[in-house]
Amino acid sequence: MQSKNIGYIEKLDHIRFLAAFAVIEFHSDIWMRSIGAPREPLPLPLFHQGYVGVALFMVISGFILTAITYDKQIETWRFYLNRILRIYPLLIFVVTLGYFVTPDPREASTGVDYLLALLPISNLYRLHYGAYGGVLFSVAIELQFYLLFPALAYFLRRYGIRHYVEVIMALIALRGVVFALQGTVHHLAYFSIFGALDIFLIGALAWIVYIKTPMRRYSGWTVLAVFVGINIVIWAAHAHRSFFHFDFDGVTSDGTSRSALWIVWPTLEGLMFAALVLVYLRSGFSMPFAGVFAYLGKISYSLYVWHTIIFLGLVRSHLNFLPAFEMGLFVVLPLAVLISHFSYRLIERPFLEMRVRYVAPASETQVPPSKVIA
Repeated sequence: MQSKNIGYIEKLDHIRFLAAFAVIEFHSDIWMRSIGAPREPLPLPLFHQGYVGVALFMVISGFILTAITYDKQIETWRFYLNRILRIYPLLIFVVTLGYFVTPDPREASTGVDYLLALLPISNLYRLHYGAYGGVLFSVAIELQFYLLFPALAYFLRRYGIRHYVEVIMALIALRGVVFALQGTVHHLAYFSIFGALDIFLIGALAWIVYIKTPMRRYSGWTVLAVFVGINIVIWAAHAHRSFFHFDFDGVTSDGTSRSALWIVWPTLEGLMFAALVLVYLRSGFSMPFAGVFAYLGKISYSLYVWHTIIFLGLVRSHLNFLPAFEMGLFVVLPLAVLISHFSYRLIERPFLEMRVRYVAPASETQVPPSKVIA
């Protein structure tokens, strides 16, 4: 859906789809293993550890919100209205559906969970989010970033990029202290704003690099090199058995990683994916079927939310006739696209059309709109 605050950047929707697809493939690996599906002989690290797709979504959020607001004044209530219209219609629908498919009679705690799941702090409780909302903790973190963003944008205008760099350094130091005290920082780094804020801010800084280097261009080979490099870093990090997000190998009894790498992993994710966004937007590489991938990126929020219901059906039916990657690509993705197409048209789009402009007109020094559209 075209924003009323910035020109459309089609290539960002390509990357949004990549983020959603990585998450789908990660969950395919988890769910299909649980019912004995064949193992992938050479899984691609980005998809095998596709939980990192959440970080890619966050980089894009920081990038695009800063693209809209950089050196501009934000009308805060309008900004919050747009964020509500973007996130809450589908969130409320899915959480409410999950609540009502819970067998009757429902415990009082189920109703409390339902109400808490709708708050922008619901990740604090690690709720169940109903039958179909297992991925929604990250939506709560996204909402927390939205709550902070008008202040962060003001600090960026007042203090410059140094402020964001110092916040990132402070967050790394904070996670280091927590690790020293607790012996783990895994959940703090992944399930909370104390890990995600690095990623959002790096995405914001990527936009500033983008507009400060308007003549920079990259080849398709550079895009490929960055993509390969990301996979190498992900593979190398997870080659250490103590570092994981999902404990595939049963390393610990509680599924919690005690690797010190979690202190800096959110920052590394942010830097990797910011590099991918920058080189892809500045490249002359033309994606085959670009319009198709752009549409899949446009419905990526619905893809992210709805794919879990398909996996539930596969698991309960014990359909495990393909390896995990192929199951995600050839079975889950097409069904998720079908559901998400209607979810976007019937639930998301009507509210997206109600969004308003929330930034003041650009100053004379602002980048012209022609420089904004990739």
